[in-house]
Amino acid sequence: MARLNPAYTSLKTLNITYQTPKETLLATPVTLPTSEPATPQIGYTVSEVDLPALSMGVYRKKWVAIVIGAGKFVTGGALYWRMKKNGVSVASGSAYPGSNYYYTVEAFFYDVAVGDLLELALWSSVSDSNWDYKAFQIQVTRLIPINKPRLLSPCNFGYFPYHPNLTLGNPYATTGSTYIYHCDIMPGAYAAATAFDCLYPKDTYGLFRIYYGDYVFSNTATVLTSTTYRPYYYRNYVPTQIIMRGVKTD
Repeated sequence: MARLNPAYTSLKTLNITYQTPKETLLATPVTLPTSEPATPQIGYTVSEVDLPALSMGVYRKKWVAIVIGAGKFVTGGALYWRMKKNGVSVASGSAYPGSNYYYTVEAFFYDVAVGDLLELALWSSVSDSNWDYKAFQIQVTRLIPINKPRLLSPCNFGYFPYHPNLTLGNPYATTGSTYIYHCDIMPGAYAAATAFDCLYPKDTYGLFRIYYGDYVFSNTATVLTSTTYRPYYYRNYVPTQIIMRGVKTD
């Protein structure tokens, strides 16, 4: 009977299951105010059921929340937005949709926790713009599966579906790959199953980083406009299965 080398742990499989995005498409669009609203139109409180489900306990991870608001400008003008976390401003900005353009504001909140209130406020320089769509999902990044042993050999990534997968309205997305790390150095960006002889996730970046919401656009928002698509947004190829053994180096 084959015996496991005592320098290695048993084979471990981490499955990551993402929750279906929360989406709302209003039957009747709501006119945007021409000054910042006292209460943001879009808000979500993070709960346990929103978090991706992990099939095993992990040593460390960060949660990234994606909050989206979208609507239309009948007359071209300025669109203003503000992200708030627990009532405190995180970031703000503006964009300039043209006449009869849809807009999508996608806010990426890095390092959120259960109980956090995440809000997105929208207002406009013209009185005939509106909003009618919102969405919310949480993704995981900078994950370290186990602490001792930290070195993983092998480390195989099985699946890379894209998230969030939005369905309401007339959606269109640009998809970013996941960045995988060894000793806080990035070997490359991946969007399909891949295998490594060994990886050592260090404290700064962990085993991987999602592109949108961590590598770029951390704690800020983007605005995309289109005459056709709403929502028009960014999403990530994310790993949903990692198979590994830990190597005992002590």
